[in-house]
Amino acid sequence: MRPTPIFDTNIFGHVQDGSISPRDWQYLFRRRPARGWPLSAVTALELLAGLHDIPCEKFFQLREQIELAYKVSNGRILEEPRFLLCREVLHVPFPLDVIPPSARVLARYMDVLRRAKSRAEILQRHVPYKGRRVGLQATSVLADLVAGPKRQWVQGVEAIATSKYPRWRDLFQQSRKRLPAEMRKELEPWSVWEAQRYELVEGMLAWLGGSTEPESVAETANRLDAVLEFTIFVARAFLTGNYSLAKHQSDVYDQFQLHYLAIDRFVVVSDDSDLSLRTSRSCQAHRIMPFGKFLQCL
Repeated sequence: MRPTPIFDTNIFGHVQDGSISPRDWQYLFRRRPARGWPLSAVTALELLAGLHDIPCEKFFQLREQIELAYKVSNGRILEEPRFLLCREVLHVPFPLDVIPPSARVLARYMDVLRRAKSRAEILQRHVPYKGRRVGLQATSVLADLVAGPKRQWVQGVEAIATSKYPRWRDLFQQSRKRLPAEMRKELEPWSVWEAQRYELVEGMLAWLGGSTEPESVAETANRLDAVLEFTIFVARAFLTGNYSLAKHQSDVYDQFQLHYLAIDRFVVVSDDSDLSLRTSRSCQAHRIMPFGKFLQCL
């Protein structure tokens, strides 16, 4: 069975700037299924949210990336990965207090944006779409779609820091370090973070309504291995180094994207060297592959 690719956002930027050659991109199109490969909801969110802060002169660059993503997927978008995790792995309903953006809504936003001639046309609700003129009151509508996951990501990393050293905020204000020197040294070895993996999975399973029995925790931890490695890499860098969550806001998309690997049929296709580095210790590292390697699988 051929793997189903989860194309990371950087792939479409690399097609655009020529890092991925037109020849290779055309080869991909010739080998794709007739219906295309459905686009990751995470990639769709990142592309759409980019409209909020993008300068007007770079609108066409973003629109072209959205067009590339739309064509390779034929406008089909996957449900968000935690929803699929609940349905296909845990066999529990997704929490009612969390409403993920509908894949159909994301597809409609992308279809509208790829037809727009300018950012102003979107805000003036003047984009021709299926016999009507449509648009947005404000681009913040798109940025708000990912506000919840971003907030959860920051809170999650900070919660890990608090569990290790509750006074890290006070220390950071005084010294720009989050841990005393001796604690930073203690937390350098990866082995001291092993227990954190199961705590993270237990917390997630409890939130999703899944079983928190040891067997279920162990199985889910294995399925979320890349997610856990990425999260611990960031938490470790946050506590022992100068990692800034504010300067690495795109990490929320990377961590979120990795949840798709809990389902066996997916691979993540990304040319992001940071993503590869942060997941290099994972047993799922072979399922995170650069574009060129994915072409060899076709």
